[in-house]
Amino acid sequence: MPHTNKKFNNVKEWLGVPYGTADRFQKAQIVPFDSNSEYSQSGPASMQLTDPAFLSSDKGESEDCLNLNIWAPDNVTEKLPVVVYIHGGGWTYGANSQDTSDLSGLVASGKVIGVSLNYRLGPLGWLELSQYGGKFKDASNLGLQDMVLALKWIHQYIEFFGGDPNQVTLTGHSAGSFSLLTLLAVPEADGLYNRLAAFSGYAARYIPAWWAEELADKVLKNLDLSSPEQLLTVDPKSLMDATNKALPTDVLKRGNIDTLSIGIVEDEFLPNGVLKANPADVIKSGEHKDIDLIITSTTAEASWYAANLPDNIDPKTIEAVIDEMVYDCHIPRKQAEAIAVHCGAGKDSPMIVRTRFFTDYNFTIPAIREAHDHAQAGGRVYQLSVGPVEGSPAYHGTDMYGIVGQTAPDASQEQLDRDGFISQTLLNFSTDQHEKLWSPVKPDQFNIKDIGQRPYNGVEHAKTVLELFDVVPRP
Repeated sequence: MPHTNKKFNNVKEWLGVPYGTADRFQKAQIVPFDSNSEYSQSGPASMQLTDPAFLSSDKGESEDCLNLNIWAPDNVTEKLPVVVYIHGGGWTYGANSQDTSDLSGLVASGKVIGVSLNYRLGPLGWLELSQYGGKFKDASNLGLQDMVLALKWIHQYIEFFGGDPNQVTLTGHSAGSFSLLTLLAVPEADGLYNRLAAFSGYAARYIPAWWAEELADKVLKNLDLSSPEQLLTVDPKSLMDATNKALPTDVLKRGNIDTLSIGIVEDEFLPNGVLKANPADVIKSGEHKDIDLIITSTTAEASWYAANLPDNIDPKTIEAVIDEMVYDCHIPRKQAEAIAVHCGAGKDSPMIVRTRFFTDYNFTIPAIREAHDHAQAGGRVYQLSVGPVEGSPAYHGTDMYGIVGQTAPDASQEQLDRDGFISQTLLNFSTDQHEKLWSPVKPDQFNIKDIGQRPYNGVEHAKTVLELFDVVPRP
């Protein structure tokens, strides 16, 4: 049964709607919709390491976390396009119940239906165990499989809420954005979406199969377990702690060429892999050129880490930054030295140089290359560069309130204007009002929409970065 949204009285909501259920490390099965159930509280978030207070989850955390929040305008008279939000959090934290997953703001426009989903996080969703076979044969990218199941549920039931199952736009931030672009390489997801709006996440930084298997081995050793079957009953917090202990403590180290982290595994070479190919290669192939894209980045993505985790990521010297480029990112030294100068070496601190490098390496480069590849293949793609505004630096996550149509706490007028532009862009995109958007990228021409106070012109910066990072192996 629907309830009236507390922020917008013209929006109905169904919170905590189950879409799937799964035993630990098993493929989830769909849960049929029960229209008579009470959906007045958000469902449990996935188990995670982070303090759950910011998640605003009415039912805390649980391994049984596969649920949706659904919003619809009052008095829907015709089937509306659907916007599905996939939350970020590095595949280790976050939920559909947090303020920045609340699509009621977009839905208040009366133009779309909104859905926000939970999926399994950390080792419960992303620890690669399929190499052990038996009970674990399907345990590859389980979190991604959860997302596909949620889309199947939406395709089957969204008409009940006034949505059009044939007009589905997926959007998300960070890990959610990486995930939705990855779906281009997941055959099981074909036909379940029509447009993708990717905010600060790309078809890049996949976990190599060798590290995924090594991580599982490290977790078993950290827990002092003699067989993988014991993972089925170990305390979930102990499992989370053992996984975190196996990862590099410097979070930027997790994003180098080998991606020594936890998240989406490049599993197309594994017996029960979910992906059929590297998603960046699928974009380049033109197989999904019919899927319209928005690809965005901010001007200072990695500076979030300098602001929030300075002691954890400070390299101390420029030499250490250059060595990291060479040994961890496989960039020839002379080229690395030129990139370091571009990032402020000789003028700014080693930590600032390092975060500028990772902004370009992990965000700017894949955004530019993937937008170009989709356009080159005949697809339509819009590229957006988000700059800072009063009270809101252009760090990773600066645009999260705008994506879902909400108002950030204590937002300045400049931030309200910037976030409003992002919200309206997503509404125009999801309702096929392309005439209200800027010019798409062309195969032979950059077209980047710049918003916010600009530290640089997006097109000129893109040209400089492409030249500096020429032949650097980053999709």
